[in-house]
Amino acid sequence: MNRQKGKAVSQMTLDDDYNIPDNMPDAGMIIQEKGSIEIGDVRVEAGRVKVKGALNFSVLYMEEGPESGLHSIQGQIPFEEMMNVEDAKDGDSLRLKWMLEDVSSALINSRKLSVKTIVTLELAVEELFDVEVPVEVEDADTVQVKTSHLSTAGLAVRKKDTCRIKDEIILPANKPNIRQLLWQDVTMQGTELRLGEGEILVKGELLVFVLYEGEEENGKAYWLEQAIPFSSHVDVSGCQEGMLGNLGIMLAHSDLELKPDYDGELRVLNLDAVLELDIQIYEEEHLSMICDLYSPVRELELITAPTTYESLLVCNASKCRVADRMKTGSPEVQILQICHSRGEVKVDESTITADGLLVEGVISIQVLYVTSDDNHPFLCLKGIVPFEHLVEAPGIEKNSIYYLQTSLDQLSVTMVNSGELEVKAAVLVNALVLNRISMQHISEVEERPLDMDAVKGLPGFLIYTAQPADTLWDIAKAYHTTVDWICQLNELGTDQIRQGQKLLLVKQMENL
Repeated sequence: MNRQKGKAVSQMTLDDDYNIPDNMPDAGMIIQEKGSIEIGDVRVEAGRVKVKGALNFSVLYMEEGPESGLHSIQGQIPFEEMMNVEDAKDGDSLRLKWMLEDVSSALINSRKLSVKTIVTLELAVEELFDVEVPVEVEDADTVQVKTSHLSTAGLAVRKKDTCRIKDEIILPANKPNIRQLLWQDVTMQGTELRLGEGEILVKGELLVFVLYEGEEENGKAYWLEQAIPFSSHVDVSGCQEGMLGNLGIMLAHSDLELKPDYDGELRVLNLDAVLELDIQIYEEEHLSMICDLYSPVRELELITAPTTYESLLVCNASKCRVADRMKTGSPEVQILQICHSRGEVKVDESTITADGLLVEGVISIQVLYVTSDDNHPFLCLKGIVPFEHLVEAPGIEKNSIYYLQTSLDQLSVTMVNSGELEVKAAVLVNALVLNRISMQHISEVEERPLDMDAVKGLPGFLIYTAQPADTLWDIAKAYHTTVDWICQLNELGTDQIRQGQKLLLVKQMENL
């Protein structure tokens, strides 16, 4: 089984100044920025976990002066964070999730800008463990055995893997050749992960957007947006249909390389993307465990130990659809055309309720658009669209364990008028909920000869009146007999009894 040993949450601010390279023109206005986290190393060190990584950022800006050309710069801000988890040790599984609260940039002067963001790191330290429970007794003739049926969620597969997507984009005939790429953005949406025999099927699409300078004298900016569907198989030994997975997927890296076509013109873009998969697959196991035993002919002392196991409650995928409107905030600047929109799902809080799991968060949206102002031909509008979604999970408890995976399934941004946009989106929520069940299991049995004085003190026969909490098992165990013998004496067709029922009990001395 799998259990969480500890967890930690850390929030840090990454703030740095960046000098524009000498070979690039002065900056007059920042249009858009984006960032992503790259984790380099996660290591356990004496009850603490060291996380090394970097913020990779890109900034699109308009140059200073009458030319108003667009340019982009890329940079990196490294970081190192220590997260305290006392029980962490080498060999543990470290599950790290991160979220960028906001990426913002501002001009300090025409040659320098500042980049700032808030990063939230969530770390869970987990370990595999086994619990041995009794399932069979060798000396079954002289021992009475009571079993209970368990349905447990055993961890069958835990691993990380990657999936590589390669494709080619050719400019449409009505688009001019590319002189240079000004801005590129690759996002993932509509993903689906399905378990198969020895593999996981990965489907979805990559939305590719490029802003480029055309091969013309005026250096006019053009753009292209295209959806690239993908379907791939990832080999996973031990995976079978019918198992249940907590499957995370993220776009770890993407690169667009400009290539000439057969005529030698720069009209081809080679896409190379790497998807990272965090795979955790559970198998539902059914077993009959011995929960009690005794012998009518000897004393058996049961030594028990506490244990906690996990049982599957629900595993489902659901969609949350949201809609909202965004205003430009400046009536002087009118929207002529939308170039590109991107969104990112951020979960703020998840709460266990009586009806299920309540997920609250926002979709962070950026919209790049063409304006009516010749001095500022491109602008970016930022906004958030809140959402709230209930994952139905009847029977969920306060101490239940749940895993959430959220992603953007669809995003559509359309113009209402020159100063307002309508946003429609769908958030895909995958939830795996496990109930934690605590119980005592038999770890050892000590055997001693029967106390004959106590047995002789029992009456030869008696009429017993069943009490509210009585079972035939409890009665037989207390009077050193068996359930079958009581049923035979009282001509019972079942081992179910009711309160106040009269039972004839006769001591069995021939077995002692």
